[in-house]
Amino acid sequence: MEQVASVTRQAAYQASLLTLGPGELSWASLPTGLLDTYTELQRKVVMLLEEASEVYSGLSAKLDQVAYEYEANDERAARDLEGVWEPRE
Repeated sequence: MEQVASVTRQAAYQASLLTLGPGELSWASLPTGLLDTYTELQRKVVMLLEEASEVYSGLSAKLDQVAYEYEANDERAARDLEGVWEPRE
């Protein structure tokens, strides 16, 4: 999960660098609002990618915590129940 968060973080950074002006789009980009739409779309993509990074980082940390708790509880239960039940041969 942390690798996914790293990739989405990098994608957000790269997306933030993708700037276009009227010269790159068209002479009509200003009067039609295309430039504003592009800028708004770019900001939205960057925001969503940053959000995804946060979610994946949080998920990674939570999964690590759950795995640790599960292992600790499993070991504790094995110690507590040692000798309580023995299989018959």
